[in-house]
Amino acid sequence: MVKTVEEENLELFRRIYDTLFELGVPAHVDGHGFLISAINLAVSDPSYLRSVTRRLYPAVAKARSSTPPRVERSIRNAIEIAASRCEIGIFNAYFGAAVASSKGKPTNSEFIAIAAQKIRYEMLSAAQAAERF
Repeated sequence: MVKTVEEENLELFRRIYDTLFELGVPAHVDGHGFLISAINLAVSDPSYLRSVTRRLYPAVAKARSSTPPRVERSIRNAIEIAASRCEIGIFNAYFGAAVASSKGKPTNSEFIAIAAQKIRYEMLSAAQAAERF
């Protein structure tokens, strides 16, 4: 079964939203929307992760009619809230070695990169499984 582009985009959005929900990122903060855009870009083009400050934040800011510093600050705030809300076991399962023990939360870049990598892997695995049957 071949998925249309719209179905693939909807599946990607659903996986991003589910991941953010599982990690405890509240939907009412600006950082939630910025994270959706940032993770979407990182899944679609991993090269964004090599230059988060110079490429990713400006791209998200442009798409969301904001500024790069506001994007960075809002994402950081959303991650701080998630780190305080999320069950420690779930957070460690995602970010285990990436989380500095002194801070207890990943950096913006780490959060986006790990979430994007997980989602990319899940979608690739699902596509490979579908091909087998």
